[in-house]
Amino acid sequence: MDSGYKKRLFDFDKISVQLLTPFPLDITEGLVLKDSFLSISPVANNQVNYKVGLGGEVLVSENFNQVHILQIEFIPTAPHIVEIDLLKKAKTQFGILIQNNSAPKYKGTASECRILEKPKIDIGTSGFGDFTYKILMTDYVDVFIP
Repeated sequence: MDSGYKKRLFDFDKISVQLLTPFPLDITEGLVLKDSFLSISPVANNQVNYKVGLGGEVLVSENFNQVHILQIEFIPTAPHIVEIDLLKKAKTQFGILIQNNSAPKYKGTASECRILEKPKIDIGTSGFGDFTYKILMTDYVDVFIP
C-alpha cells in the first residue's frame, strides 16, 4: 500500500559550513561527529549591546531577530583550525553559509560575523580535546526548503 509518503533521512555528507569572506573556505571537514556539533541560537533582545558615539549617535542592529550565536565544534586535527584562529586574532569580520541538502533541507547565511571566543585548550592523556568556537552573527537569516 503506497501512502504517498516519501521517507527522508539526514545525511551528514550533505551538510556544509563555508566561510564566505574574506576568502571562500569550506570548514566542514573536521567537525566533531557527535549528537550536537553545531548549534545556532538567537540572542535575546536585552543581551544586544548598543554603541554610543561622541556626538550621541547610537549604533544598533535594526533587526534584533537576526542576531545569533553559532557554536561549532571541531576535532583538534581539523585542517582549517589555523585559518579560523587567524580570523580571531585579526579580528576580521567574515561571512558564513550553512546548508543541508538532505532532510530537512536548510540554508542559513550571515555576512557580518566575528569570532567571540577562542576555544580553551584541554590536553589530557588522549591528547588535545575538541575545539568549540562561538561566532556572533549579527545579520543571520535562514530558511527551511521544501
